[in-house]
Amino acid sequence: MKKNKKEKDIQELLKAKQTAHNYCRKHLQGVVGNLQELRKQLKKPSYIYSVDVELVRNQILLEEVVKHLKEK
Repeated sequence: MKKNKKEKDIQELLKAKQTAHNYCRKHLQGVVGNLQELRKQLKKPSYIYSVDVELVRNQILLEEVVKHLKEK
């Protein structure tokens, strides 16, 4: 009986870990995509004003990931 509970607990932990990894991966991929877009925009002077907005968005996404990791 204890062995089954222990195995179930381990499976739940592994599932939670995978969920956290997927969550972080998704947001970090978004941040990387935004940074790549920023790099392109920095080469074009007409888009310079959108840079601040994208940087703020990336900062918020990174803070969400850090907050999520602290909760786990």
